[in-house]
Amino acid sequence: MLSLTATSFAQSNSEISADVRAEVEKLNKNIEQDIANKDFSSIVDLYADDATIIAPGGKKIQGRKAIAEYWYSLGTATSLKSEIIELGGNGKVVYQLGKWTVTSVKNGTEQTITSDVVIVWKKNTNYEYKIQLNSSNNAVAVNGIQSNSFEAAKN
Repeated sequence: MLSLTATSFAQSNSEISADVRAEVEKLNKNIEQDIANKDFSSIVDLYADDATIIAPGGKKIQGRKAIAEYWYSLGTATSLKSEIIELGGNGKVVYQLGKWTVTSVKNGTEQTITSDVVIVWKKNTNYEYKIQLNSSNNAVAVNGIQSNSFEAAKN
């Protein structure tokens, strides 16, 4: 009985609707715009109160205050480009596999870092998607020079 339930769950969760896809794509575009405008509070508002960020190197950041401190520490970022590689879930909980390319200026030098990201979006009681989990690995490319990524591992 358990395997039938797990199989049914996996089958019912593999596809998401076009509306959900459009909503998650819009949320990603909002993050891109918020970085460009240095509007970190709008990014923090996208996280659930009990959300977790797992930053490169495995550092775990939990709770709204710590998440706010994390995002505000990225003040040198000038742009973020989000690439969605895969979306799945059941509409209430959606996972996103992708890449984030962040450009920042430090000491007058522009640096671009691309990382694989996994984001779990969860609908709250107001039927809004909030980030429950955001996990980034170490950079898969720095200034356009590639290293290994989970996308390469899938092939």
